[in-house]
Amino acid sequence: MDDVNSLKLFIEEHYPIKVQEVKQVTDKTFKLTTDSKPYLLKFAVGDDEFIMKQLFAHKVLPHSVLPIYRTKTHDHKVALGQQFAYLTDFIAVIPVPLEKQVSYYTDLLKKLHRETELTVDMSDDEITRLHDREYKQLQTCYGLLQRNMEKFELKLDRSPYEWYFMMLYPTLYALLHHANDELKKFYEILKKEKQAPMCLIQGDVNVANVLVSEKANYLINFERSNFGMAGDDMADFLKAYHQVPGVPNTLLDYVKNEKSALLRHYFFYRSLCVDLRLVDEAFKNHALINIGMLNEIIAPHILAMEIHQEFYKKPPEPPKNQAFQDLLNAAKKT
Repeated sequence: MDDVNSLKLFIEEHYPIKVQEVKQVTDKTFKLTTDSKPYLLKFAVGDDEFIMKQLFAHKVLPHSVLPIYRTKTHDHKVALGQQFAYLTDFIAVIPVPLEKQVSYYTDLLKKLHRETELTVDMSDDEITRLHDREYKQLQTCYGLLQRNMEKFELKLDRSPYEWYFMMLYPTLYALLHHANDELKKFYEILKKEKQAPMCLIQGDVNVANVLVSEKANYLINFERSNFGMAGDDMADFLKAYHQVPGVPNTLLDYVKNEKSALLRHYFFYRSLCVDLRLVDEAFKNHALINIGMLNEIIAPHILAMEIHQEFYKKPPEPPKNQAFQDLLNAAKKT
């Protein structure tokens, strides 16, 4: 739109509202003031399937996902050249610390996953394709690990990065080893049950996608959402916010409360599988800065290993009855 007046006319032409004021919030969003309530007009480009996913999310979580209002012709969007516009509520947000944002966000993600979960039948071919795709990535990363380790071992004039990589080799190997175990367990269950719990995942894990207000918190931005397994969102959440205090306990609680062993194994596979393709360029340029890059990439996976070990930790043996033990000791003496 060229100006505010043109935008106002555009809105009133397509929506049954009377606009008093239009205020630009970002390049693609505008706050609309009306007699009844404030609205937000958003412009988007490309695939508009996310609107249907947001409507689905709003249906199951009406108090946590914003609605999308219909036009005068009962559509959910209005075409405008290469773009389209849609109307939703404007929420006045309040500032909160990052730890709080992360907490609110994970609560909403888990609620979204739970309320949209469906059990989907999977054919043998679909199961094989899923396994082969994940296993191929795992094998690629393992191959990178082995090739570079062998190359570095033979060098006499190793760079600091090469020395550091060799030092981290046991950790990187352990991560991929446990990821392989979890993928194997996941595949065995899926092959037997031929069903998988699928849900609406956000696909773009970012605390910017949660609005915190005085009355409620809302999930927004479903542009990258799709139907998959909850572990995809939660593993991405771990990678993005592993440094935030409280995240390890949050994810440990998530795993403990997940009733499906299939989803637990999938989450652990995704969170343990360190993608060494991301540092492939670092293998060619062994500058000191790449040590920091390697640390940044593997840090969330090391945290995932700690969660993994804590979850599988054997419970302590119950204390022995001391009185009974005393009798045994006395019997041995006589």
